[in-house]
Amino acid sequence: MVTEILWRQPGKMTQFEQRSLESLVEEVSDEFVPPLSTRSSTTQAVLASASGSASISYFDELLMEHCLLLLECDQLQGFLSFRTFHRDTRLPHIGICIYVSTISVRPAARRRGLARLLYQKVLGLPETLPAWILLCTRSTNTHHLQLLDTLGFKHLLAVPSRRDPAVDSIYLGRKR
Repeated sequence: MVTEILWRQPGKMTQFEQRSLESLVEEVSDEFVPPLSTRSSTTQAVLASASGSASISYFDELLMEHCLLLLECDQLQGFLSFRTFHRDTRLPHIGICIYVSTISVRPAARRRGLARLLYQKVLGLPETLPAWILLCTRSTNTHHLQLLDTLGFKHLLAVPSRRDPAVDSIYLGRKR
């Protein structure tokens, strides 16, 4: 099976790639809190759903980020979107960083190391980009947290959920 990862800079995806990505985003939308289809931003901090038109806004914003597209036999199986030269004021010690806004692998393609391949690609980005990588995941996303631990990401900040006191948003980071 041929696996390749394509790096698309903002606004540079083909129409076919955009349609494939939109289909995958729709397929996994409900696995995110709030669902991707109701978000108004790829870095949405407030976990309240937005109006129905937000899915267009979310996807449009996603297209304006860097995106890694993981293909197997020319079929999109996963993606990772990221912002370059991002700054989080809550974490001033890391300075400007690469912020991973979304990562997902098609459910039928999971448990085969594809998310690891996407993260390894981010870790190998050119040195002209910031050295730090930052991302956020929910404290209940145990498989993702385990993967990030094996890749050397460290817990930097926990933000309690406004919806569920048993769930935190965990910010993790590492130098490349």
